[in-house]
Amino acid sequence: MSRGWWNALWIVLVCSSLACSKPEAPAKNMAEADDAAGGLKLAPPDPGDADDDSGKARITDKSGKSRASAGIDDTNPFKDSAKNSPIEEGAPRKSLAGRWILVLTRPAQEQQFIDFHTGIVAVSAAKDDEGRLTAKWTAPTEVLPPAKLVSSEIDNKSIRLTFDIDGGSKLDFQGTLKDGVVYGNALFGNCLPARLLPTKAEALDDYNVSPEPTDARALSQAFSQKDPQAALKALAKFVADRPQSPLGMMAWETSVMVSAIQDAAPEDVEQLIADYDQAMAMWGSRLQQTLQGNIGIILAQTKYNPDFSLKFVATADKSITDESLKDLKEQLKTAREGILTVQALKYIESDDADRAEKAFGFLTKLRGKNPFDPAVLYGLARYLEKDKQTDEAIAMFAELVSLPMLEAFLQREWAQKANGPKRDLPSATLAKLWEAKHGKTEGLDEFKDEIYRKRVVAFADKPSTEAPAGNKLVLCELFTGSSCPPCVGADIATGALEVTYPKTQVIVLRYHQHIPGPDPLTNSDSEDRFSNYYHGQGTPTVVLNGAPVNNVGGYLPNSPDIYRGLKNLVNQQLDSKATVQVDVKARVVEGTLQLLANVTGLDQLGDEAKDVRLRIVIAEDEVHFLARNGVRGHEMVVRRMVGGPAGVEPKDGKLSIKESIPLADLKSSLATYLKKYEEDEGIDFPAKPLDLKRLHVVAFVQNDESKEILQTNAIAVTASASTASNAITPASAKASAKATAKKTQTDN
Repeated sequence: MSRGWWNALWIVLVCSSLACSKPEAPAKNMAEADDAAGGLKLAPPDPGDADDDSGKARITDKSGKSRASAGIDDTNPFKDSAKNSPIEEGAPRKSLAGRWILVLTRPAQEQQFIDFHTGIVAVSAAKDDEGRLTAKWTAPTEVLPPAKLVSSEIDNKSIRLTFDIDGGSKLDFQGTLKDGVVYGNALFGNCLPARLLPTKAEALDDYNVSPEPTDARALSQAFSQKDPQAALKALAKFVADRPQSPLGMMAWETSVMVSAIQDAAPEDVEQLIADYDQAMAMWGSRLQQTLQGNIGIILAQTKYNPDFSLKFVATADKSITDESLKDLKEQLKTAREGILTVQALKYIESDDADRAEKAFGFLTKLRGKNPFDPAVLYGLARYLEKDKQTDEAIAMFAELVSLPMLEAFLQREWAQKANGPKRDLPSATLAKLWEAKHGKTEGLDEFKDEIYRKRVVAFADKPSTEAPAGNKLVLCELFTGSSCPPCVGADIATGALEVTYPKTQVIVLRYHQHIPGPDPLTNSDSEDRFSNYYHGQGTPTVVLNGAPVNNVGGYLPNSPDIYRGLKNLVNQQLDSKATVQVDVKARVVEGTLQLLANVTGLDQLGDEAKDVRLRIVIAEDEVHFLARNGVRGHEMVVRRMVGGPAGVEPKDGKLSIKESIPLADLKSSLATYLKKYEEDEGIDFPAKPLDLKRLHVVAFVQNDESKEILQTNAIAVTASASTASNAITPASAKASAKATAKKTQTDN
């Protein structure tokens, strides 16, 4: 058994953390793992902070080394600190009076957890005028954004604390005193175990406030078991030996997942869930309700017995009565649809024609809601194949094969079930159907390309009307990688933006990176813009008019949601009036790109004028290249930043750029860069797409202090008739050892 079961559970727990990362990419605090609760939003630019990497939660000490592995032992996570542990030892407290450290135990990155020591809660020993105990929030640490304690409800044994967090979110802790520790749960994006640990310390400055939990190594050993039965035995021992561990929730849910993947008997799964619920009682009712929702989602993801799963989800939905968990109830609706999809496929593959037809109708409706659900598409394709609707079946199987990673999702899903039905992959079925119809396989690749172009952004809204003259354009900068699986969602979502908005409203630029592996569409200017200007650490990263956007990582099924989030942000900015205007002219004369850009309105900026820079990008309109992550068409690919990534600063109150660039020199410089990369990394790119015939010149003005982009303009230029065919150039399966060592957070 592989680590696939662990990675599947990880998606349940931290599905917001979809990104590819540079090795050792640090992060400042735990809030990054919780941004998904609020959807896509602009994050304030922080040009001097290389640690701000949306979508990941990684903790480092001041030296940049991972805190999670620094000097940890199984009894004292503070052994590496300058002083002894801040946790008070001795006889357990009998009341809530005193100082307590609020500790939130949360996932950080793959197979890793962190005890986030957020600060100290001081509970008064005396009651106030209304006869209530009161609490103060003192000595907050850096693991949380600035927080304010806005309410507290305390009696002799129970406590509830509500915090307002900078950025508009809330943290809600509920707990009960037991054996000198307050066990409870915290709702901060999602609901997980949390504790108040007794302390006499007045501050935590001298301590590592984000250590690995003391039980983490034991849980890691259980996770490392490759045999399912050995894993279940190790997890059962973990929860039996450590009934008060905050990591018990992860151990129990992994046990349920492994059991479901192994198609354990329903009565055994039911008993396991009941034991889990009982074990979590000490952590509070809200966490017990959360686990019901989590289990429903796990059963759906593992495609467990649909009859059992549907009954459980119905019961779980009724059990979730806490209003703060309404988002979890919504997720259960999606889980139910997933279970019904499994059931529908069983009917389609059965001999019951009436049930199969009804299942086809259900999946057809569901496809309208979830256009890229591979299980839905496969069920539809199988029905059409069995019903001898050959042309329709070919088109449906072609979607599964040509759209990014959908066949890989099916293959991975089927591989989890050792005793599941044996099915041909969609690519094999497609080839068989195509050859049976045409007598040969020629033309199939072109058909797949056609289906890709037709379906990949079919969810995009119709083109919008033109924006009023003088309004600010929105420049959307996407930092992506052709070998980055979680970049697919952002790649396709930004492509849909280009369908909805003309280039007089929104311009998308794509800067490719060698993250997590080699990318032949990368160049030094794109790397510099990402690493040195925006201090990027992970792909995908989206920046709208200079402001980074949170939570854009995901796969193709996520792309409609990412698109809608980006569209909302774009619409908020389209009504803004531009302070400055950019005029840009460009043409190709005898193989040389001649361009001129000029900025007007600098006198309206006042002192800000000294901080602005003019930048010009040469972008290739479209590159036909089958990337390792399955994306076949790459639009507006940045090829060079004219004058360098630093741009041009005003001179004598004027700001302009005039350049003549031989396209042969541009192509040669890109080829030289790729050749050097091949030599340095020990790889060979089988394809280096460098057509450079259809281009856009994009000019924009940016304030280098605030990072705000003040105005953008673009013009299309055509060098000559394109020499590239519309056929998709395949990517290589070959990658360097250095490159493949870089891990993605969501890759199996």
